[in-house]
Amino acid sequence: MNKLLAFLRNWVNYALPLARRVPSRYSPGLVVRQHQGRKVLDTQYANYSYGPLHQVLRYALMHVAPSSPEAPALVLGMGGGGIIELLRQERDHTGPITAVELDPAIVAVAASEFNIRPSATLQVVCADAFVWLPTAPAVAYELIVVDLFLDLLLPRQLSEPGFWQHIRRVLRPGGTVVVNTLQQAPLRIGEQAAVEYLRGLGLQVKELEVEHNLVLLARG
Repeated sequence: MNKLLAFLRNWVNYALPLARRVPSRYSPGLVVRQHQGRKVLDTQYANYSYGPLHQVLRYALMHVAPSSPEAPALVLGMGGGGIIELLRQERDHTGPITAVELDPAIVAVAASEFNIRPSATLQVVCADAFVWLPTAPAVAYELIVVDLFLDLLLPRQLSEPGFWQHIRRVLRPGGTVVVNTLQQAPLRIGEQAAVEYLRGLGLQVKELEVEHNLVLLARG
């Protein structure tokens, strides 16, 4: 009987998705809804957490070499916290994670809807990642995830060399940077293609095409 009720509940959530709209200064159309039996966080045109983006990041992490589970990680663009769930549950990451998110509405939703709250091993920073990053300590993080979107747009600051120089500064030797971008609009940094620029910083770069995303894996 319990299995039947669970099946019926999931079927209803799939067939008749319920949505809760969330007022947001940065992400018009922000909504928490049911998708295929689980809650996801979407904007008007994009999935922010736990939907298709979750699968993109899961696939990317499969290609990241294992590191110490206690090593510090940095997430720029926390969203609803899907990447934190992946690190904790699928990578067995027990070390400290610093997650930076611009939108206070999303920080609140991550806590209330997805149980992503600050703890002894999770620091949630509500700030502009491009302003916060220069204040981060050098050689601090073994894994850095850059997932900075405004709906379907990449912020213009991702094209500025200074941002990536700070990424290189805070990355530990042998550490990995996972960068989520778009296939339709290849990222350029300064006057160079992103891959070329990152290699110039001494990083080994691999490209992964996943759905409509182009994920860059850069290893120090």
